[in-house]
Amino acid sequence: MVVPQPAASGRPGGHISTGASVKFQILGSLELYVADAPINLGPPKQRAILLPLLLEPNTAIGFDTLVERVWDETPPTDVRNVVYTYITRLRRILESVDAGRRQHAIPRIDRRNGGYLLDIAPECIDLHRFYQLRNSARASVDPWECARLQRSALDLWDSTPIANITGGWAGRIREWLDRERLDTMAEWAETEIMLNNSAIVITELRREMANNPHAELLIEKLLHALMQTGRTIEALELYATARGRIVETMGAEPGPRLREIHRALLADEL
Repeated sequence: MVVPQPAASGRPGGHISTGASVKFQILGSLELYVADAPINLGPPKQRAILLPLLLEPNTAIGFDTLVERVWDETPPTDVRNVVYTYITRLRRILESVDAGRRQHAIPRIDRRNGGYLLDIAPECIDLHRFYQLRNSARASVDPWECARLQRSALDLWDSTPIANITGGWAGRIREWLDRERLDTMAEWAETEIMLNNSAIVITELRREMANNPHAELLIEKLLHALMQTGRTIEALELYATARGRIVETMGAEPGPRLREIHRALLADEL
């Protein structure tokens, strides 16, 4: 699977940014908001056509690639007409958004190189704002600013990403997005632990692990936070519980980093 990369700033054709008035949501159900009001994007497959274009804005997606990502290996017999109909409807939706809002350039779908391209400022898409914030956090030399940026990136997530889009490719994208979020959560936790804010880390990670009990990276950070607050017994209990779940579910022992933390716990060296 080709994983979309963070979009560069700006947009082709010299168009101005839509600013904050037009927002596409991926980090939740796939939705469009204009001035914080939801705009109906139509039925699920029509929304699904948008997903590849939103993941790679300002990049032409070939027709065959688009079909494969929306219908996997079972496209309708008249798929060309279906795609054309959905694209036409989406264009009309965007044109209707444009009515009365001429002070801003509105995203548009262009035909390009035998496929389609969403002409849009990347900051109008929550996923790309997430990347911008996370990359800024990674570049920051101020740990307080780093934690703030990481928290802002995580706060963009509304619920399960692309929750209203089905299909095999969409499912793989959803899993990838979930990993991106968990990695960022772990980075945030590490920053907060460095700032001696383990209490907030413990609360947040315990809540997160209710839905991700096998996420070893989060378990590692939670163990560190517990140790920083002197809760060694609680940390050992957490490891025992987590190990039991991992062995039962995965049929294997926890990874080497988690086992090393456990050894340090037993030796009271962490």
